[in-house]
Order: sequence, then C-alpha cells, then structure tokens
Amino acid sequence: MGEFGLSFFSIGNKNQNKPVGQPAETTQSSTVNLFDNEQKESLSKQEVKKNEKEERKRINNTPDGIIQGGKQGSDAGDCWLLAEMNSMAQTDWGKEAFKNAIKTNENGDYEVNFKGIDKTVTITQKEFKRAQGDSKYSSGDADALLYELAVERHFKENDINNGTIYGNQVAGEASLQYLMTGSTGKETKYKEHMEPVLKAMGENPENNNGISATYIYNADYDGNKPRGHVVSIQQVILDDKKNVDKIVIKDSYRPDSSQTISFKSFKRSVTSFGYVTRPKQNTTSTSNQE
Repeated sequence: MGEFGLSFFSIGNKNQNKPVGQPAETTQSSTVNLFDNEQKESLSKQEVKKNEKEERKRINNTPDGIIQGGKQGSDAGDCWLLAEMNSMAQTDWGKEAFKNAIKTNENGDYEVNFKGIDKTVTITQKEFKRAQGDSKYSSGDADALLYELAVERHFKENDINNGTIYGNQVAGEASLQYLMTGSTGKETKYKEHMEPVLKAMGENPENNNGISATYIYNADYDGNKPRGHVVSIQQVILDDKKNVDKIVIKDSYRPDSSQTISFKSFKRSVTSFGYVTRPKQNTTSTSNQE
C-alpha cells in the first residue's frame, strides 16, 4: 500500500466484478445525454442514435482532455482512481488539469503529463489498444484508460503501492490529485470532519466550491464479505436551513448515471472520506496543501 492516508481495497474479478450493494436510500438518476434537447429536436431518432453511437466511439478511442466516465474493469481494483477522476472533473481546476495533460506525439503514441511530479509517461498505441481489449481495465473513455495505464506504469517504476493500482488511498502522494497538481489532499474517518467540507461543497454546487471529494463504504460483492468501494461525490444538496441534506454520487461501475443518497444514509455507510481543495498556482511535488 502507499505511505499516506487510510488504506482500502476495491474488489473485483471476472466472476465478481461489481458491488451489488449500494448505500441505503439510493435512487437512480437518468443516464447521461450526449446531445442537448435542441440538437435532438433537429434530428430524427435514427440520426440521433447514429450520432450518439459515433460520439461514444470517439470518446472511447480518442483522448479529448475531458473525463466522461470510464466504466470500471473486472479486476484492476482501481475504483479509487476512477472516483478521483470523476470528482476532480466536477471542479474548474480539475477540468483545467485534465484539459492538456494528454498529448499525441509524432509517432501517434500518447504522452500523459503528471504536472504535480513533473513527469511524463508515454503509452504507445499498441499498449493502448491492448488495454482496450483487456477487461481488467476501464472502458468507454480513452482519457480514463490512459490515466489508468500511466498511473500503473508510474507505480511499477517507483514501487508505489506494491507496483499496482489495485487498492490505494484517496489522499497522499499516491493519489491522482497529487500526480496531477502536487496537492495531497486529506483523508479522514471522523464524520464530524466530513460535514463542514460537504456543506462548503453545497454552497456552490456548480463547482463544488473547488472541492474534489470521494468516500469509501463497504460494498457487498455478489454476496461475499463486504469490502471497501470508493465512489465520487458529484454534488451536495443543502436543505432550507443550509444543512447537508442529500449527496449525489457516481459509481465507476455505473458511470453513465448518478445516485442520490440522504445525508443520514451517507453517515451510516461511510468508512472514510477524502477531499482536496483548489490547488495553489505553481504547485510542486513538495506541496502538502489540502
């Protein structure tokens, strides 16, 4: 395991590849639309279906600097990584970090830049295509897959987390936010420390007040012993008294939809909580801010 924060594992293999238990009082939202209503009205149903298929194919095969899901694979065990991606993508600084981090070189290979540690990892087209055919890794978003491969390569080269992306922390120097920005973030298991952060997120739901947050709960994997699973906090909804009321989450096993849970359900299920605030400009790998 890494050296910072609280440890956990995300379980998955070819026979037990997703948690069947969700936090209590979970409700499903509608799936993500690739085209807005105005665009759809000007197209026939057949054209919409064709365009959506082409757009999904593009997202799957071509990195564009935008995190658009990425369904967790069967046994990579990297729910922590996908959750951090999905949470960072809800903030302006996260969007900016992802925007130009992946470039295609003259050979057609991909260069993934980890600005926080001043390191670039090259993933060849061959490696990328091979990973697309490997159910271990995520599917549906080229950007997400390339980050998986690049983080895995970095971990192996530096013997971080035993050289694997299977199970990690949601804060510290092995976190995605650290690699991308130099900010370690913080992780806590104390619920009294979580509520102020969630409340701050709810005060500016469009950008989550610049806060990227994830949380861990014990998921039931096909009836086996519950193990830790990490999900992304997409939005926090406050009540009329400006207290935390509901939390919208995204599960990397179901990236095209979100679930809304009550704060009561969150407190009952959460085992650990990770968050990172807006990084300072010109952060370096020695930064230890939230």
